[in-house]
This record gives sequence, structure tokens and C-alpha cells, in this order.
Amino acid sequence: MRGASLTGRVRERQVVDGLLAGMADGGSGALIIRGGPGIGKTALLEYARDAAEDVRLLWANGVESEAELPFAGLHQLLQPVMHGLKELPRTQEAALRGAMGLGPATGDRFLVGLAVLTLLAGSGPVLCLIDDAQWLDRSSADALIFASRRLTVGGVVLLFAARDDWPALAGLDELPLTGLDPAAAETLLRERAPGLTPQLRERIMSEALGNPLALIEFAKTAGVADPQGFGAPQAPLPVTRKLHETFHRQVDALPEAVQRLLLLVAADDTGDLELVLRAAELADGQAEAERALESAETAGLIRIDGGLLAFRHPLVRSAVYQGAPFTRRCAAHRALADVLLTYGEAVDRRVWHLALAATRSDDAIGAALEGVAHRAGGRTRYATAAAAYERAAHLTADLRQRGLRFSYAAEAAVQSGQLGQARDLARRAERLTHDPVRLAGLARVRAAVEFELGFPSDAGEVLVKSAESIERADPERAALMLAHSIRTFSFSGDAGRAHDAAERLSHIDVPPGSGLTPLVRAMRAMADLLAGRGGVGTPIHELIAAAHHLPAHRPAERLLAASLALVTAQDTIALELAEPVAEHARTHGMVGILPHALEIIAEAQLLGGRHLDALTNATEGYDIGRGIGQLHRLAHLGGLLAWLAAISGDHERCRMLAEAGIRYGSDHGVVPAGALGTWALGLLELGMGRAAHAVGHLEATRHPIVAVWCAADLIEAGVRANRTEVAERSLRTLMEWTRTVGRPWVSAMALRCRAMTTSGSDAGEYFEAAIELHERCAQPYQHARTCLAYGEWLRRRRSRARAGIQLRTALRIFEDLGARPWADRARAELDAAGEARPGYGTDAASLHRLTPQELQVVRLAAAGLSNRDIAGQLFLSPKTVAQHLYKAYPKLGVTSRTQLDHLDLETPAATGRP
Repeated sequence: MRGASLTGRVRERQVVDGLLAGMADGGSGALIIRGGPGIGKTALLEYARDAAEDVRLLWANGVESEAELPFAGLHQLLQPVMHGLKELPRTQEAALRGAMGLGPATGDRFLVGLAVLTLLAGSGPVLCLIDDAQWLDRSSADALIFASRRLTVGGVVLLFAARDDWPALAGLDELPLTGLDPAAAETLLRERAPGLTPQLRERIMSEALGNPLALIEFAKTAGVADPQGFGAPQAPLPVTRKLHETFHRQVDALPEAVQRLLLLVAADDTGDLELVLRAAELADGQAEAERALESAETAGLIRIDGGLLAFRHPLVRSAVYQGAPFTRRCAAHRALADVLLTYGEAVDRRVWHLALAATRSDDAIGAALEGVAHRAGGRTRYATAAAAYERAAHLTADLRQRGLRFSYAAEAAVQSGQLGQARDLARRAERLTHDPVRLAGLARVRAAVEFELGFPSDAGEVLVKSAESIERADPERAALMLAHSIRTFSFSGDAGRAHDAAERLSHIDVPPGSGLTPLVRAMRAMADLLAGRGGVGTPIHELIAAAHHLPAHRPAERLLAASLALVTAQDTIALELAEPVAEHARTHGMVGILPHALEIIAEAQLLGGRHLDALTNATEGYDIGRGIGQLHRLAHLGGLLAWLAAISGDHERCRMLAEAGIRYGSDHGVVPAGALGTWALGLLELGMGRAAHAVGHLEATRHPIVAVWCAADLIEAGVRANRTEVAERSLRTLMEWTRTVGRPWVSAMALRCRAMTTSGSDAGEYFEAAIELHERCAQPYQHARTCLAYGEWLRRRRSRARAGIQLRTALRIFEDLGARPWADRARAELDAAGEARPGYGTDAASLHRLTPQELQVVRLAAAGLSNRDIAGQLFLSPKTVAQHLYKAYPKLGVTSRTQLDHLDLETPAATGRP
């Protein structure tokens, strides 16, 4: 079947050949081969297996009945390379050992994914073939997808074969398989069934609709069933139904003992021959079970390789499992559970089989499955926990307890990113719950889902209404919900509803010992800021002071305080609050929280002028956020990356990211995302000298916080475009913010803007005062902008020597920052002033030749970390770390690790240089 089913697949084979050729040169890649049942996905995997030379082959099959059993697919795939565990970074080794049942489970599924990446990279060149990926258990799928998105080097290729209903995965290439065209289908039938009459061949082609497996299987049975061609003409039937009917005819002809054994293989399919045989012996005895195994193999339905079992094609498994009556499926799971009673390391797996075997409510199994969920949640394996809690709920007779377990499942689903499932589970729980406090917890689930999949304003309303219902029963929880609603309304730019929530918050009697007073005051101040009122400084400072005492394992409060620190331009304090959270997340494998922490870190570094650091962290956060589906986070991080692309002069990337953020913000009512993208486009135009276009963009930043951040840009654009009224209005906004935050670099920026809107010699005094402030604080980008503006002003007043001093300073800083459009403007002004252009070639400028990840690796290597330790910190494989160093050395002009000690690898603001 293998060769014949690839008839007409020339282009598809070329794609696979290209991946295999790249792997031979040390490259890596991943590909999803997508199509309906029997379309040829498995045949293409087998083609890759046969075409690959001098590589390690790993194969796994997703199993429909195994979809809720954690890490079943990963166990299949990695068994031959498990000896390499000892080479992994310690946290990764522990996570993968736990996932494989070889030790206590630690870390979440994404840390397991990193361990998979590292293990495969260390085993290369390796070709991983994953068939029926749509039936992989969630834990295995997450780990393999996470690894696939981060493949860079090491000679690793992963090929997934999946049906069309498997969700599309951003960042992974896809190869869709459709039906063969009529000429190829006819060729295939002539090859496999040369004796068919033209009428029968035409009938088969009509029923198969180009599906290769259907063509072959129908050809096998057509003549026997009805030599005249399936009887009287009839309307075409769905291909999947025909395929299942075909397989049922094959299975139904076998003895009962063989069918029972096949069902056991389909129900578990760990590939463990001993497990299946022992389960079969419970019903039929040893001799009969062994005869059944031989018959199944002789019939071509299964193959045996050493101690492993596998169906010859996934559709056989589907037909066997789905075609069996429900009671027989339950009996198969019960038999497997009975055998697993003697497997000391398979307690949780046994509980799952018992749960799948249950035909009615069973409190004992429900309680045991809740224990499975609790252990999974404790290890932050939230997807497994959600599935276990949900099944436990179905097995629970007591309605109150059932609702409680559904609510636990909903909360775990949110943590695992399964937002649609979380919404459905919360609805089920609400119908069974009457406790207002528990309903409030479910409201937070619904709000989280609405925030990510719907509209922030609606999420805020859910929180407000729920808080109203529990103000007396649980004022502390109500206050927290209202505080979060204000933050949520800030995303929708809804000042009115934020103010209303703040008013209600102010009337809640918060317990004195709760520690919530600073949060309440700060969020009320946040509502005032959204409404255009000042006075935010003191309350936010109080919250920040309180948050400093919170441990890193309470990330939500620390990150909220850090985000409010950014509102008051306290970039250093925001870093102090957010960086420990990111470090804690890395150490404990909490990948899900990293994008939020990295976003705040990148924003703080952007405000502080540490552009290269901001690019590094924003890029990492964006990549991780995309991998785990955090869409709102992607929009915000994309806006930051668009801003940085504008500074560097990368026009295409800036527009792509900014426009994506603007679209997302418009579609979902996420105002800051659109505002960040609009700011980036305005800054891009300003850097290109198109002031009028810049004004058009910058005036459209409809969010109060982003508006003050970009006020200086709008003032400059207004001055250069002769839009005096725009510049003066924005100056008033900037001056009010300056008085509120009291930060020296903000005051220096405001003085520059005063100078640009002032005529006569007074402008020079403002410029001088701004320069003096800049020299006392580290904000290189704004310093360079002031030097450039002052140099232009001096040149126009024919003070060329003094202009040259300012312009050379601006040029040096812009080059250090990689701000190419601004550096070009400084050079043009130097030319106009008749001053020579200096050539700096600083270490800081050379850092911009590195990719963000190369810079991270180089810095950690210079700090003395080994490749293994670097891999553990950055969620990479040691081979990838080595490859990054190999590529970075020539860019930095060094040849070895020891020479990194002599380079200045910090950005200007980090060292305090102007």
C-alpha cells in the first residue's frame, strides 16, 4: 500500500525530501501533514521513514481512547532515547522523569516540552513521526508542539500527521493533503485492482472522492460484495462512514477472542504487549489470548515489533474502538485497570481506566480521580487536572460535590489555557452551585475567558456584578474583584465604568488585616487617571512599597504593582518587582506566566531607554505567548516590538506588527493594543521625517496612559508640521504628567519639548536645562533626542561648533542603540553644520548585530554559565545554545568564550552611560 498510496503525491514528497535534506546538513524543522482519514498521511510518514538515511527513527501514534491519559503519546515516542535523560539540565530531567513515571512529577507541560526538545537535540539526527496527532493526549501534544516551535539546530525533524479537525497551530508549517485527482485515482485503482470493470472502477472513484485508502479498501471488497458494482446506484456516502464499514466487515469476521484482544489494544495502546496479553488472559486464558494475538497479526490488523504492539493503520483502531458496544469498551478498560493494579508506578493510569469503565456514578472512583487531578494541579499540570476534575464530576452523585468538581475543572482549564473548555465547565458548575462565594470564583473564570476571547469591558462587568453579590459575605474577595475590574476597564479605555467600580470599591469595608488598603487606593487612583484626573502618585507609591514585601510566588500582586509603577514612569522599580517573578517562573518551569512578566520588563526597559534589552525580553515573551495562545498578550508585546522596529528603521516589521495590534484592538475592544500600534506607526513616520503623517497617527492614540507616553513625539511632530495647536495641547498633557511622576528623565524630556515650542533665546535655556538633567540620569534615547533637537536649533542660529558637540553626542548614542533613522538624521545635521562625522564602532553598536536570543546566550556565557545551565534558564537545548554562540562570535569579533570577558555586553542605560 505504501508506494501505491503515494501515487500523485509528487509535490508532497518533495516537501518531505527538503526537510530530510536539511536535517542531513544539521538543520531542524517541523511539519503538520493534515487531511481526512485515509487521505495518505500515514503513507507519507512511512515514505519519510524509508527515505531517511543514517538517522534515528522515533514513531508514536495518537490513540483516541488514550486522549485523557497524560503523556501516553510521549511515552511511546521517547522510549528508545530515554537513556539520554542524564544529559539534560536538572530541572528538565526532573520534569521529564516525572512525566514518564520515573520519579516525582515536577514542572508544567511546557517545561516537559523543553526537556523533550533538549533530549531530541541531544539524540540527533533524529526523525520523529507522530501519526494521528489529533488523538494525542493533551500533555504529550503540548510538549511536542512546544518543542517543535523552538527547533533551530541539531538535526531534528518532527512530522505530525493529523486530521483536519486538529486545531491550526501558529508557527508550524502545514502540508494539506486533499483527494487525488481523477487521473491519479484511476492510476491507483489500475495498479491495485487491475481486474475491475470500468463501471465498478467509476463507482469506487465516485464513492472514494479521491481518498487513497478508501480507493484501496473498496477495491478489496467490491468484487466479493457485489460483482455488479455495489448494487443499484445510490447517493454518495461520507468517506469516513464507508471506511468504518469496510473495517467493521474485516473485524466482524474474526472470532470473539480476537475482537476482544483488538479492543484491548485500541482501549489502551501503550504498545505494551505484556499488558494487553495479561488483560486478554483474564477473559480467555493464556492459550486463547496468544492464539487471538496470532490471528490478529495474521489478518494484517496489527504488527508486533519486539515487545510493542501497533495497528497497521490508525483507522483500524478507530473502527475497532468506535464499533464496539459501549459495554464492551467499559469491560476492556476494566480489564486493563485490573492488570495495572500490579503495576506499582501506574496508579493514576489505573484510576483513569476505572473512570472510563464506569457506567454510572461512582463516588470512590470520583474521589480517586479527584486525587489524580489534585496531584496534577500541584505539579502545575493544569490540562491533566482539568480533564480529571471534569471526569470526576461526571462520576459524582451528589449535585453539590459535582458542581464543586466542575468548578475546579474550570479553574484548572483557565490555568492551562483551555479557555473554551473553561467557559463550558463554568456554565455547568453554575447550574449546580448556590454558594455566592463559589459563584464569584466561577465569575472570575468567566471574566478571564471573556478577557482573552471576547471584550475586556464585558469581562469587567462580570467582575463588578459578581463583586456586588458577595460584598457582605466576603468583602475581601469583592474588593479584589472590583480592583481587577478597574484594571480590566483600563484595557477597554472605559473611564466611566472604571470610575463607577472605584466608587463601589471605596464603600467596601475592607478588613484592616487583609493588606488590601494600598491596592484599593491605587486602583481608585488608576480610575482617576483614566478619567483624566491627576494625583495618582502617592497611592501607587504605597502599593509599590507594599508589593516589594510580597514573595515572587505571588506574581499577580507583584505584576499589578509593577504595571502601576510604569504608569508613574518608575521603570527601575517596575523591574525590581517583575524580574523576580520572571526568575521564579524560569526556575519552576512556570512558562504560562512568563509572557506577562516579560511584557512588563520590556516596557520598563523601553521607558528606561534600554532598547536592546527590551527587544530581547519582548521577543521571548512574544514567542512563548504565541506558543500558548495568549492572544491579548501577543497584541501588547507586538505593539512593543513594533515600537522598537520603528526606532531601528525596520519599516516592514513595524507596520506588520502595528497593524496586527490595531486590528486586534479594534476587533476586541483592547484599546492599549491599538494605541501602542498607532504610536509605533507615528514614531516610524517621525523618524522618516514625515511629520504631518506622524501627527495623524499620534493624535489617534486613544488611551490616556499611551497618550502621555507618546506626548513628546506628538509635540515634535506638531512643531515640525507647523501644527502649533497640536503641539501646545500635547505640551499641557506632558507637563501635567511630569508634575505627577516627578522623574528627572521625564522632566528633561518635557524641557526639550518646552524648548521646541518656544521662540527666541529662551529656547536655548530650556535645552541647556534639559541636557543638564539628562546627564544626571540614564535614559540614553531621550538624551539623544534632546541633543539632536538642540543641535538642530544651534545650527539654525549658526552656532556650528556648539551644534557639532550636541550632534556628535546624539549620533554616538543613536548608533549604540541601533536607532538607524535617528542616526541618519544626526549625520545629515552634522553635514549641514560642516562638521566631520565620527566613527565610533562601540561594543554597544556591535550588539545590534546579534539576534535577541544570541544576546541572551552571550551574556549568560560571559557570566560563567555552562551551556547546560544556559539551556535551563532560557528553555533551550544545550545544542541550540552552542549554535547561538557559534553564530555570535564572528559578529562580536571574538573566537572563544574566554574573550567575552573583555567586551561590554550591557546596553548604555544599564551602565549609566549617556
